[in-house]
Amino acid sequence: MGRLIKRIFKLAGLVLLAGIGFTAIIAYRGSWLRDVEPTFAGSCESLELSGSAEDIALDRERGIAYLSLLDRRGLVTGDAVQGTVAKVDLTRRPLTAVTALDSQPAHFRPHGLSLFLDARGNRYLFSLNHPVNRGEEPELVERFVESTPGRFQHLDTFTDPLLLSPNDLAAVGRNQYYVVSDKARGVVGSLLQQLGLGGSPLTYVDNGTADDVLVNIARGGGINVSPDGGTLYVAETDGQRIRVLDRDAITGDVTEVRRIAVDTSPDNVDVAEDGSVWIGAHANTFKLIQHFAAEKPAPSQVRQIRISGDSAEIEDIFLDDGSRISASSVGVSYEDLVLIGSITEKKLLICTREMNG
Repeated sequence: MGRLIKRIFKLAGLVLLAGIGFTAIIAYRGSWLRDVEPTFAGSCESLELSGSAEDIALDRERGIAYLSLLDRRGLVTGDAVQGTVAKVDLTRRPLTAVTALDSQPAHFRPHGLSLFLDARGNRYLFSLNHPVNRGEEPELVERFVESTPGRFQHLDTFTDPLLLSPNDLAAVGRNQYYVVSDKARGVVGSLLQQLGLGGSPLTYVDNGTADDVLVNIARGGGINVSPDGGTLYVAETDGQRIRVLDRDAITGDVTEVRRIAVDTSPDNVDVAEDGSVWIGAHANTFKLIQHFAAEKPAPSQVRQIRISGDSAEIEDIFLDDGSRISASSVGVSYEDLVLIGSITEKKLLICTREMNG
């Protein structure tokens, strides 16, 4: 009996150590102990919206920002909410948000957005569309084509079993795009995901045919493509890094180039005109959980990554404790403006940077 008790205590000790280790990993990945010192060189104003702008697709040629609008707080409480895509013309004052769609699906809960311009200047807008019962009903991708400048009409809907739990997409053609998921496939993939080792798929869709091109993303938060279409940037929320991938324009296959540690939990990705990578991020995911559960403020962060050869220079452009905007999911730049959207807050934070010189 004594040996049995010793074995039980030994096993209990091992379980306790494993639990402490697992908690430490989760706490480290979520930056639970990170303090937030507000940072921004400039001024900010809020533009009130009908929903939260979880993602932003920017038409830099025309200076128009397209917003993925949905009352995501209403989703949490079980409301039968529907969303839309709005636009903000950044070249006109005062800044206002108006509808960008001439037509849209009857059921539309937009999430990730992506804008594609072809060689003739035709514009296509892509949006993820989540069903009412996620995990039970098909996930959708909606495609829109520009009908008049700055306004789009619904073109078609795509679905495929490989669209597991899509979180964002990046269009690379009129009917070609990559979709990154925030969940993993199968029991093993889910376990790897919990350990921060990756397991989420990156899926390529080409004219209605979907194929996984990677299956080791550490919870996909966002994705975008370089101006020349040759490089993908994938935000790995659990991995606290950006995965840089070369893409084959013919096959859609990808080759890993490098991984850039960003010391925060990245969400959506934007690629500026100068090629720098901008991320909306969550500096403290424990406070993000509290934000969802009890509507407490959650830090907001926008970081700029300048990649040169094997080096990467990372700068905090905006950092806030949640007072000005909580739970930032996206940050994009246009001239001296920084636009910051949130998962939950029904506003767009428009910040003007103090430009040197």
